[in-house]
Amino acid sequence: MATSTRTRWWSRSRGLPADAHAGWLTSLREEPGRPARILAWAGEDDRFVVGSPAVLSTGGGAGWQHVGWHEIERGGWNDELRRLSWVRLDGRRGEVELAEPGRLPELFRERVEATIVVRQFVALAGDRGVTVSARRPLAGGGPLVWHTSLTRGLSWQTPGVREAVDDALAQTRAEFDMR
Repeated sequence: MATSTRTRWWSRSRGLPADAHAGWLTSLREEPGRPARILAWAGEDDRFVVGSPAVLSTGGGAGWQHVGWHEIERGGWNDELRRLSWVRLDGRRGEVELAEPGRLPELFRERVEATIVVRQFVALAGDRGVTVSARRPLAGGGPLVWHTSLTRGLSWQTPGVREAVDDALAQTRAEFDMR
């Protein structure tokens, strides 16, 4: 009977190659309060994507980047392009191509949605407006992160928009804090 060199599914690395797992663990431990548990992963050669309870990690070897699920405003899997992409709350974008995504697309959607505590649309001009949201980190506690996003057709440069958004944010926060 041949001995398998693959890691058992129930192991800590969940099948992630040993060197990639070691680099990921080392990098993740530099950011306290983030559980080092793999929920799903994909990748090949020396580039990987790892989904853990608190973060989405991309990289390989000693070069890993971690994004808290609560920092991702939107994104998802494009099956035609075989690409997982996202936009962070600060506008930075990320993407990774995956030949075999496994469970990552579902995990991505579930984890990002799990961070949303409040999401409220406030109309400013007809069907145009702002979405006010509060997000929570999925590990280590921490304060809610409040964010506003304008719908298409509105611009921060339009006179009065910034003030209207500030009012909508203040109202939503006051309403939420009273609950």
